[in-house]
Amino acid sequence: MEYSQWGIELSEANRIFTVNSSFKELPECGILLLPYCAKLPDCEFRHTNECDKCGHCNVGQCYELAENLGIDAVTIVDFEDLLETLEKCKREGVSAFVGSCCEAFYEKHLEDFEEIGLPGVLVDIDNDTCYELGREREALIGEFESKTELKKDLIEKVMRRVCRPPDPGNADDQSQ
Repeated sequence: MEYSQWGIELSEANRIFTVNSSFKELPECGILLLPYCAKLPDCEFRHTNECDKCGHCNVGQCYELAENLGIDAVTIVDFEDLLETLEKCKREGVSAFVGSCCEAFYEKHLEDFEEIGLPGVLVDIDNDTCYELGREREALIGEFESKTELKKDLIEKVMRRVCRPPDPGNADDQSQ
């Protein structure tokens, strides 16, 4: 598959994981899911589904990118929240999702993602993960206290491929 047509280098392509679809055939995405562990450990929004875009981590930049592309962004606070959010998106007619997680999480939970049936694309994260640090159990319940880094530039490349920006000539898009 030629990722280069979307400005994605081969080394970056190895950091992209798909669920229930190929990257090339992925439907237009309607939501961005980000892990709480990418927020600062002392952030008041770390364990909420929101972000105030303060600029102290790159989660806020990803929220702004989602807004600019006309989709919602949500912080996932634990594994149950992820499953509930994906189920809700499917019920509400979201065609596909973009998200971020470590490769170990993707590999361990690929069947869970597939079972829900919602197509998506996930971008790997940087730094030591809960799996590498032996803290997986804490992370699953939202108590992992280290901070990871999002691959914001790669998330942006992926989102520009799979999310359609609002049409400025469409009154419905302007009201959002």
